[in-house]
Amino acid sequence: MKITVIGDTSDFLQAISKIDLPKLEIAKEIDVNSKGLIILDDSLSNSEKISLAKSNELQIPILGVQNGFDALNQFFGGNLSVTNDKICQQVFLSPGAKLSHIIGGSGWVKGNLKLKKTIFNKDLSNNFFASIISEDGEILGFEKPGNDWQFGIRFDIFSEENPRGFEKIITVFLDRCNE
Repeated sequence: MKITVIGDTSDFLQAISKIDLPKLEIAKEIDVNSKGLIILDDSLSNSEKISLAKSNELQIPILGVQNGFDALNQFFGGNLSVTNDKICQQVFLSPGAKLSHIIGGSGWVKGNLKLKKTIFNKDLSNNFFASIISEDGEILGFEKPGNDWQFGIRFDIFSEENPRGFEKIITVFLDRCNE
C-alpha cells in the first residue's frame, strides 16, 4: 500500500515500524497509486498544497498529526495555533464522531496528552468539527463530517502515555486507506 507523507518522516517511520501493519510504501507526492495522505509539518510548500487539494478532491483519507494538525486546519481556512506547554488530564470524545468510534468510546476520558500548541473552536476551519476536546476547551482532534476521512490530531499518536484505544487511530486510518 502506498501512502504519501508530507514532512520529516524519520520519527514517523521509526514509530510506525513497531506496529504490525501491511507493507507500506512511503511517497513524498501524491499520485494515482497513493491510498492516503499523512501530514506531519505545519507549513506546506506549493507542491504539498497541490497534493492536499488533490487528496481532498479524490476523497483519499487524510490525517494531520501534531504539526500536521495545523497545516490541515489552515489549508481549509482555520487559524494558527497558539503556543502552550501543558498536559491535558481529561479529554472529551464527542459521541457519534468517527474518532470516538475508532477509539472505542465517547464522553470524558482520563489521559496525559502533552500539548505544545492549541486552538479553540473559533480557530477551527468551518470544514471540520471538534471531536476530541480538553477540559479547558482546547481542540485536540477534529474531523470532517460525513463520509470523508479527514482528521487532525494534535498529540503524538504513538505515545505510550495516551489513553487506551488511542493507539487504534493510526491502524484504523491505514486500514481505511487499504480499502
